[in-house]
Amino acid sequence: MAAEHDLDAALLSTNFDLIQGLPLNVKNRVCALKKLQIDSIKVESDFYKRVHELEIEFETKFKSFFDQRKAIINGDVEPSACDVPILEGLNEEQIADLNKHTDADPAAKGIKDFWLTVLRTHDLVAETIEEHDAPILSFLTDVTTAASQDPPGFKIEFHFATNPYFKNSVLTKTYVLKFEPEEGAELSFDGPHVSRIIGDTIEWEDGKNVTKKAVKKKQKKGANAGKFLTKTVKAESFFNFFEPPKSKDERNEEDDDEHAEEFLELDYEMGQALRDTVIPRAVLFFTGELQADDMFDFPGEDGDEVSDFSDDEA
Repeated sequence: MAAEHDLDAALLSTNFDLIQGLPLNVKNRVCALKKLQIDSIKVESDFYKRVHELEIEFETKFKSFFDQRKAIINGDVEPSACDVPILEGLNEEQIADLNKHTDADPAAKGIKDFWLTVLRTHDLVAETIEEHDAPILSFLTDVTTAASQDPPGFKIEFHFATNPYFKNSVLTKTYVLKFEPEEGAELSFDGPHVSRIIGDTIEWEDGKNVTKKAVKKKQKKGANAGKFLTKTVKAESFFNFFEPPKSKDERNEEDDDEHAEEFLELDYEMGQALRDTVIPRAVLFFTGELQADDMFDFPGEDGDEVSDFSDDEA
């Protein structure tokens, strides 16, 4: 177990000699502190449960803003003139330079490739997007998230317009969480942890599945030696996101268990990034003012220089 491994590593640290040399009554005091730590972790677990309840409560208050955002992105609503700077930290000359080549286009509907641009701007998410994914992600109309109590956790929904790649109108990824520390590993608790991840099955149109590719392999032995056989293998794609790694309870003896928990945590990290950063701050990723988890670190703040938008600079 990862938690047990962490505790074993702690025991083998250089502090082992320090603890070993303590008087017996002092060791007892340290043990008392450990018990206090375990008791406080139980309270910490309750804290995270309460936070989750608040997330569910406040989702309804945020929903109206996200619905308005969706309507503008997809061209269902034309907003009134806006007095908010399109980019933070620009002076008047830079703003004029930013807009000088811009003319209105009555034929342009909404904001083209909004969500594709957003996803490509977040470092962690961008690493999973291949070139063959981009035309598919261009059909995204919205990305939403919702927390739940039964099962405890959250889901992320990718909403697509009708497209030639798959039949699904929504692709959902669900994260089931545990808010309590594992029994016997309380001291390793550092907040909610994922217990299971569920992804939708994508109903690909014939010949459009970008998560699979055909490779030709030359047979070295047997009756077909020297001949090329075609084999279908897994291909790199953002849409592998919907085929999550198995949890500990889902794996069997035949499954490769060596890195399974690590892959599960990496997948959860991606889900957290989408839920906590990308979805609520989408416009800042579209403008490039955010690129990862550098929340609110806008250009022009804290003495940073803003790039010159002159035509003679690359």
